[in-house]
Amino acid sequence: MDKTVYLSVYNKTGVEEFALGLEELGFEIYASGSTYKLLAEAGIEAEEVRYSPPVPYSVLKALSGRFPAVSENGVELPSFYIVAANLYPIASIVGQEEFAISELSNYLDQSNSAVLRAAARDFENVITLSSPVDYGPVLRALKEDGGLEQELKKQLAARAWQHLAAYDATVAQYLSETGNLLGDEVVMSLRKVADLDYGENRHQKAAFYALSGARPRGLNAAKILCGGPFNLNHYLDLDTAFELALEFDEPVCVIAKHDRPAGACAAGTQAESLRGALKSDPAGAVGGTAAFNRQVEAETAGILAETFIESVIATGYGPEALKILRAKEGLRVLSLSAPVLSPYEVELRSVSGGVLIESKDNRLFSAEPACVTRRRPTDAEARTLRLAWKTVKYAKTYAVALAEGHCTIAVSASESSTYDAVRSALWKMRDKRSILPGSGPLVMAADAALPLKTLQAALAGGISAVIQPGGWQDDEDCVQLCDSKNAAMLFAGIRHFRH
Repeated sequence: MDKTVYLSVYNKTGVEEFALGLEELGFEIYASGSTYKLLAEAGIEAEEVRYSPPVPYSVLKALSGRFPAVSENGVELPSFYIVAANLYPIASIVGQEEFAISELSNYLDQSNSAVLRAAARDFENVITLSSPVDYGPVLRALKEDGGLEQELKKQLAARAWQHLAAYDATVAQYLSETGNLLGDEVVMSLRKVADLDYGENRHQKAAFYALSGARPRGLNAAKILCGGPFNLNHYLDLDTAFELALEFDEPVCVIAKHDRPAGACAAGTQAESLRGALKSDPAGAVGGTAAFNRQVEAETAGILAETFIESVIATGYGPEALKILRAKEGLRVLSLSAPVLSPYEVELRSVSGGVLIESKDNRLFSAEPACVTRRRPTDAEARTLRLAWKTVKYAKTYAVALAEGHCTIAVSASESSTYDAVRSALWKMRDKRSILPGSGPLVMAADAALPLKTLQAALAGGISAVIQPGGWQDDEDCVQLCDSKNAAMLFAGIRHFRH
């Protein structure tokens, strides 16, 4: 074993201690740039390696542990046994709102990228370190065993390649925000935001990741004000509830559980909206997530404190409201400004052997919905239809949302047919109708085009107006049925399947 090490790191955490440990073991230390300057100021003896980017091929040969070389300043470089290098944190730069694409080339670390590749390609002979967390274990192995096992060298090289791949993918992701994310090759780097308590079930491990270098737009930018720990289900509910709440311009409360809306209400005040959302599905609201598109005030917080809600997310909180919510044991409270939507955002889904990628469903309508019946919806019906349509967009297919006045009163989702979805929604509505006195016309939104049988069941249940995508073979028959019942129907011209 040649006791030689080359150090060139941007992240200088622990590098002095590492160099001192190697010096005690009799290693010759070579360093470049700011790393050499740091070691010199610390009184650690090292040879300075100087070269101009790109790294000369002869120097790369030495870094890969193959042949000696000579640096620009005349220093003879041996073949190295240890190479420690890491890269400029490009993700923290491109993720800043004020960062301009014209600045990108100024921050790309071509030198250390080449250094790491050269060392990691010859992992059988070179110990390649890309993270300060590996300094301690490597020093211990050198002291106790005199060297490293081949398996550990291979693992360290793998981490170096992952470090390089994440760096390259971050740059590619940043540039692709202005291009096609569904190309023949898609590279992706994920940065861990938080370890989660568990996944969908307690025996499953889980973590929350954000796209490396992406500007914060969603839950990766949320501030956790109190509560925890979080599991995967919490984040699914937070995402569904908050995205649906942001579909509204007026004050609204959305309650979601198991990644689907349980209730939504857009009444005159925030407190009334919360009460309405809770009444929409009292059983479904238990243990759910409440989302608001306004700052939460004290009256609303007081109601939340008396209910079993597991998490709350809003654009902000008044001082008194936050004090009330923090006093409720176990309640998770998050703050998140309305995210800036990107037209290039995608949805990812893992399947056996690969990943499915699609553009995010950011549209509510493609165009203004068309009234296809003789009777047009009244103004009251039109407002309630819009509420129902926004809600059904976030429910699992097949889905139906019944709404009355400012509130949903039944959401049926994940059914195998639209007919079952309607029957289930009507059953849920009748089961709790006594606590929800009629406050306006009863309307329905469906996420899929309706067969005639399904529409017949809905109108028989007292529905006076319907919004659906249209585009099914029964469309004309459905129009005739509505006309015969004096019901209004809109074709949205767009569907919102969600699986």
